[in-house]
Amino acid sequence: MSVLEKFLSGWHFRTTKPALTPDTEVNVFVSEINGDGVGVARIGDTRLYVEGAGPEQVEKRVRVRVTEFDELKSTGRGEYLETVGESSYTG
Repeated sequence: MSVLEKFLSGWHFRTTKPALTPDTEVNVFVSEINGDGVGVARIGDTRLYVEGAGPEQVEKRVRVRVTEFDELKSTGRGEYLETVGESSYTG
């Protein structure tokens, strides 16, 4: 193994369109509530629509159970489980 291979061992690039697996739980920030009253979380270019998240969860970190995901469209749906953190903004 070359020095360069040792140095780069374990490195990988993150994608802007992560895939989410149904029935897994993820922590995300809810960025807005759409016109249908559903929370929207953006993970790179992926959008996760969070059922049960209301205006009080906007700009909060929440735990979501993924219920469906379309990898081609990079969109999915999930259900709000709980708020796990405050906003990442400091003001």
